[in-house]
Amino acid sequence: RDGKEVKVDVPCVVRGDLVVLGTGDVVPADMRLFEADDIKVSEMALTGEPDDVQKTFKIKQKKEGEPEKLTPENCVFSGCSVTNGKGKGFVTDIGMQTRIGRIAQLIAGEDGGKGKT
Repeated sequence: RDGKEVKVDVPCVVRGDLVVLGTGDVVPADMRLFEADDIKVSEMALTGEPDDVQKTFKIKQKKEGEPEKLTPENCVFSGCSVTNGKGKGFVTDIGMQTRIGRIAQLIAGEDGGKGKT
């Protein structure tokens, strides 16, 4: 913040923040990487995939007829653990607008899980 690297609590992270990630960190928000050094992330909470996923800052061109990836290689997602390497990215979504937040909304239902009486 203000051109300095500082630690902030997750609720204080906002869209556009630059976040530095390292091994052992939990991703605080959905982010698009602009720097990646051998970074791997566990996306088990999102995809159920037990293997760590290699991430990159490079944008991969989608080939014609190829389905869109659930978790793009240049993005990391809130709640996922960094298992290797380091990276830097800009926050794109926070709170309930993140991928994990949208999953929580689907589980709770549109009425927030309160149900109708």
